[in-house]
Amino acid sequence: MMQHAHAPVHAAAAPPCPTRGENRISLNNRFDLVYEHADQEVDTTASRRTRRGDFLRAATWAITHRLHPKAGDTTLRVARVLAARLNADGHVAYCRDAMWRRLGISRRTLERHIAVLRELGLLVWAVHGTRTNTRPAGSGEWAGTATIYAAVVPRAWDDALGHRVSGHGYHARHIGFTEHGRQLAIADARRRARPTRCRDTPSCKTNHPRPTAEMRGKKNNTSAPRGARPRPRRRHEIPEPYRASPDQAAHAVSVAAWVRPRVPWTQGEGLRRLAFALRPWIATGLSAADIAADLSVWRVPRRPASPASLIMARWSETEGRNKRAADPDSREDRASAVPPNAAFLAAMDAVRARLTRVSPPVEPEPDPPGFVIRDRILASLAQADRARRARTAEQCLTFAEWESVCDARERAPW
Repeated sequence: MMQHAHAPVHAAAAPPCPTRGENRISLNNRFDLVYEHADQEVDTTASRRTRRGDFLRAATWAITHRLHPKAGDTTLRVARVLAARLNADGHVAYCRDAMWRRLGISRRTLERHIAVLRELGLLVWAVHGTRTNTRPAGSGEWAGTATIYAAVVPRAWDDALGHRVSGHGYHARHIGFTEHGRQLAIADARRRARPTRCRDTPSCKTNHPRPTAEMRGKKNNTSAPRGARPRPRRRHEIPEPYRASPDQAAHAVSVAAWVRPRVPWTQGEGLRRLAFALRPWIATGLSAADIAADLSVWRVPRRPASPASLIMARWSETEGRNKRAADPDSREDRASAVPPNAAFLAAMDAVRARLTRVSPPVEPEPDPPGFVIRDRILASLAQADRARRARTAEQCLTFAEWESVCDARERAPW
């Protein structure tokens, strides 16, 4: 044994140990690691809660300044994977078995770097995972409790960046900057806003024709001639029958919402694309019921690839036939034709009246509101659940199914 193994240690040789939950900065402004597991909890940590951006910046700062002897590039990789999965509250599930495979490291290495992040004051326990089975007994399944970590930043990082912090511990808040911190924040914002220089390879560059500059006077500041560059045109010009005002577009969407569930071959199309394709038909004065009746008698494939394109093509064919019918030659043929006599017109009116009496026109029923549909769905699900719990042993195919029915009856409140 060495001679100085039992040498007395004076009280002034080391700084006083801070109490639980206080800022762990030594007297010589040195960062002290959080080795105690009791100080790595949400309720006892000296670090404050944070979000993804500050968590990554604090991790980079701590690893760059070598505050931990075992922190390195792998620690930063682990921090980035955790930051990518943070939720809105700054919590993340550990998922150890998936993380070490995703990072390509061993399980022991992952656990070691997670411990390094906890000792740096960047991670604290929100929920401790256990291997207690959370599934009901007899179900034959097992599921434990996941470990939930909370992302935090140490007080030393706030002091280094000049942050003004209100409160203490996990629920402390960042409320402003000191004068030094304001200068650092401005410099960091300028660095982020600085555009990155993108250099293309010579094979990607092309020599576009450029207008000749006009030389005026003896100054070297010249400008391109007016009218040299044409004004950019719109990429897509909407045809005339498909143009609509905002109110007309909203009406077309409501018509499409009524037509789509009643015409099977249009149900694979988006609502707005279908409304755009139906605009010419709506502009002619047809109602939603008339449009649905017309579309139902079309001979189309069962599941067309693009119902909207099919409707637009059919409208183009209809317009083409109307234009050919409006030509002078067709007018002459129509003038030379014999008009129907009075007896034929009276017979047609009698047939229309008889069809109207047999099948009177039905006005489209308005769609029920969303809360009515939701209540119907919930009622049907509750009825199905009650029917499943009401099964007898003879109605069950297997013993496991009967056990699940018995368990459901025991868990049911009534």
